[in-house]
Amino acid sequence: MSLKKNALVRKLKGTLCAAVISSFALGTPFASASEIELRAAVFVPVNTKWSKPFEMFADRVNQSGKVKIRLIGPEALPASEQPNALRSGMVDMLVTPPGTYKSAMVEVNAQDLSNMTLAEQRASGGYDALNEILVKRMNGFALTTYGTGVPFHLFLNKEISSAEELKGLRARTQPIHVPFFTSLGMSSATVSVPELYTALERNVVQGYGFGLWGIEDFSWDEMTKTRVEPGFYNVVINVLVNDRKWKSLSPEHQAVLQDAVAWFEKELLIYTEEENARTRALHEERGIKVVDLGPEFAQQASDVYWAELERLSPDNIPRLKSLLVK
Repeated sequence: MSLKKNALVRKLKGTLCAAVISSFALGTPFASASEIELRAAVFVPVNTKWSKPFEMFADRVNQSGKVKIRLIGPEALPASEQPNALRSGMVDMLVTPPGTYKSAMVEVNAQDLSNMTLAEQRASGGYDALNEILVKRMNGFALTTYGTGVPFHLFLNKEISSAEELKGLRARTQPIHVPFFTSLGMSSATVSVPELYTALERNVVQGYGFGLWGIEDFSWDEMTKTRVEPGFYNVVINVLVNDRKWKSLSPEHQAVLQDAVAWFEKELLIYTEEENARTRALHEERGIKVVDLGPEFAQQASDVYWAELERLSPDNIPRLKSLLVK
């Protein structure tokens, strides 16, 4: 080795030693060798309404100093590709609604139809029953879930006063909405999220199905005149973990995640209630009117989709329904 190279090595070693000494002197030592990083794909961009609950969870985990969760948004890994990334182990965690992996597990939307709290789903065995299927189909399982207690709604760019007036209207839908909206005499349209504002503005569609939270993230509130009550189903955002990755974690690292889940699910009860109230107040402030079509509206939504799920999975749905409905 040349004298120049020897000098460079000595300089680098000296710099590293100084950094180590400095970090301890400041009380900020380097991350422990036992700290691990988990890559979590999230179906929406960070700092939007539907990413914030998971960010709360990730922050709680990261405070442990033992597990670090790194978020990967759809701009880096498209939401449509995220389920396969979890299955293959390319990512360790996946934060997404069931619809993104329904092609692998049609039964998953039974969770959207449950009228139980998350704690009740766990106690009844319904949550575990879904996870048994998930592990087989997706090589992963749901560690926790948020959105329970947040209903879907039909939003319209016009005012109505009865269900009869929905007939003939066209709505932007997600797959979970199609059977119900069809039963109302509506037609469905596939419109991307970025294109919906213009589609409403030009009356290409007259409405859309979406969760209570978040329409303002896309400025859809500007084109929305009516929110139809009652809401129906539950928004479900599952936090999935790759099963092989979970089994490779030490008991200490698993405990960090489990402790965070216990904290998160208690916090969610308050967070969800407050966010529901904030959102309804915001809609009123923005001039969005409410039309209540009565409890039979939500009951029809439930009946229609349970029938659809049973058609798709006659062996599993009756058991899941018995565990997920009070």
